[in-house]
Parts: sequence; C-alpha cells; structure tokens
Amino acid sequence: MSNGANQFTAGASAVGYLYQARLALLLCIPHVNTGVEVEVSIERFDDVSFQKGTALELLQTKHHIDRVASLSDSSEDLWKTLRVWSVAAKDDPSLPSRARLALITTGSAPVGSAASQLRPAGACAPGANRNPKSANERLTEVAQTSRNKALEPAFAAFLALSEPMRSALLSAVEVLDNQPLITDLDGELEHALRLVAPPGKAASAREMLEGWWWPLVCGALMTSPPTPIAIGLVEAKLDDIREMLRRGSLVADFEHAEPDELEYAGYDGFRFVQQLQVIGLGGSRMRFAKRDFYRAFAQRSKWTREHVVLDDEVEKFEQRLVEEWQPRFEAMCDGHADSAEDEAALKQGGQILYQWVENEARFPFRSLTARFLNVGSYHILANDLRIGWHRDYVTICVGEP
Repeated sequence: MSNGANQFTAGASAVGYLYQARLALLLCIPHVNTGVEVEVSIERFDDVSFQKGTALELLQTKHHIDRVASLSDSSEDLWKTLRVWSVAAKDDPSLPSRARLALITTGSAPVGSAASQLRPAGACAPGANRNPKSANERLTEVAQTSRNKALEPAFAAFLALSEPMRSALLSAVEVLDNQPLITDLDGELEHALRLVAPPGKAASAREMLEGWWWPLVCGALMTSPPTPIAIGLVEAKLDDIREMLRRGSLVADFEHAEPDELEYAGYDGFRFVQQLQVIGLGGSRMRFAKRDFYRAFAQRSKWTREHVVLDDEVEKFEQRLVEEWQPRFEAMCDGHADSAEDEAALKQGGQILYQWVENEARFPFRSLTARFLNVGSYHILANDLRIGWHRDYVTICVGEP
C-alpha cells in the first residue's frame, strides 16, 4: 500500500462487469422489432452473447478506465480473448461458420497490427483493409516465438487449432476498438433511443429503461448458468416507455421515493407539520404526511426543471385542490361556529377534514391521478397557509416559519 491507495482494490474489475451489463443493453436495441426471437446472455457463453437456440454472436468486452490499453500483437486483452474462442472452436468446430466473434474494447489497435486487420470492413482506417489472413500469420508467429509465460496457455490454445481452423476462427473475429467508456454510454443509449422517446425526453427514456434493466440482469446472473433474457422483454418495456412518454402522459418518478431520516427530521419546523400537530396528529400518520410532502415536492420540482409541465399547469392544479377544500372547510367551520367551542371538538373537526384528504381527495394532474401527488400537494398548500385543517389555523400559525 502506498500513498493511501488500496492495493487490493477491485474498482477496475467492478467497472468491467458493469460495462458488460450496460453494453449488453445498448447492443440489444438493434435486435428490437426485427421479428427474430433472439436472447441475450451475460457471462453465459461469453461476456455477452446473443443466441437463437445456438450462439449467433459471442462478445468479449475489455474496459480500461485510462484508455491507454493497446491491442498490439502481444496484447494480453487480445490473447486472453483468442484463448476463450480457440477453446470454444476446438470443442465445436462449427462455431466460426455460424457465429460472429467480437472483441469490444476501449483500447486501440495500432496501425498495421493484427487487431487492426480484424476490424469490420467499414471500420478500417483510410487506406487499410480487413485482412484475416495477414492477421493469422502475425498471430501465429507471436504464438510460436513469444516468451511471455503469462500468455503461454493462450498461445497453446490457439496453436492447438489446425491451420484451416485458425483461418476460419479469425475470419469470424471482429475487433471493435476505441469504444466508448462506461460513462459515455449515457449518450450512446440516448442516441439509440431517439426513435422511441419524444423530442427532449431521450434521457428520461434511458433512465427508465436502465432502471428496469439492472434488476433483470441481477436476477439472470443469480442462476447457474445465467438465465438468458429475451429481446422480446426489451421490446415490451420500450413500448411501455413510449406510451408513458407520449405527449400528455406524466411519469411518476417519485411515487415510491423514501426520504432519509435527516429529511424526515428536517420537516419538523415546517408549517404543514405544525398544522397537523394542532389537530392532534402524530405517529405514523405524521411520518406518512412528511413522506407525501417530500414525494410531491420532488416530483413537481423535477417536472418543472425538465419543462415537462406547462407554466400554468401546477397553478391550475393547486387552484382545483383549494376549491375542492373550500366548501368542506366552511362546512366544518359552520359546525363549530361557537367561538368558545371546546378545543377537543375543533381538533376532531380538523381530523375529519384531513381524513378526506388522506382517503378520498384524488384529482388528476393532466393524465396522472396519484395519491402521493394529491396528498403531498395539499401539504404544500398547507405549508403556505393557503389551506388548513383547524378552524383557526391562520390565527394559530401566523408568524410561524
């Protein structure tokens, strides 16, 4: 250990596994709506694989945080990948003729290297051509002459193939170098989703798709061997997202959000909490009220920040809430018109009015009718003293924060 660094850190390895899962999602999108029933697997046949019964594509992924990796002819990344595929081809000689073998890496293949000669035809540098025959010659020479002890198993696996089989294997190999880092995949996914999401909502579509994808991948990886994921599931989720992002639809991102304990405690000085205390509310119902305030405030703030709602929509929604509250509040006041009314009776009247908000007040905000949004918005109004529960709430709360 030096300079405070942990020599046993697994950060790079962790990023590599996350990269596999995130890249797999990106690579699923071209298979969507093709009419072909394809499945994607992670850590099953390879890092990432696509199959229809048998493997169609085997993908090895190599992520380097600092981008300095070079796919030279003696590259560890290249040879570890060739070892995996050589063993697979030895076991199943039909593999190179029926499957695409792709090495996807954030590293770079030097000009003239074997890896550069294995790029797809459309990805070769100007003046260069895909040349698996030349790549085979270069790699065979390295395998026969290199003294790199760490790569001996890879060299042996490659040379164990017959010359025709090595040629067939490399004809099936594609090297896709200079690929985006894991942090750059946001933009790649959003670009791929541009036909799914309405203008300006690609980021929302990506967040919704990835939020669904990660638990699915975790579940698939918990089985042995890992369970394949049908592309049809991705298609169905994209249909759901497309529907939710239609103009006129609102996404309730914070419907199940949970504030932390500091946020719960931070609301203790707010007027909406004081209003509930005045009518004798406490315990779990007070905690629920704080949670609804948090969810509604966070949701409305996000919609406003992302220009999802029009300027006057929140104002009109709040006006509807106030106007639904007004006659009920006045009816409660009429029932407790005596200025000397017993305080216990006033608290009870306020609680009955608040129970209506908890259990019945459900008004649509555009296309969305959600409990948390209605109840939380009533607490936002109560915090501004635009509505209240106790008959004398203005007098009691005036001057408070």
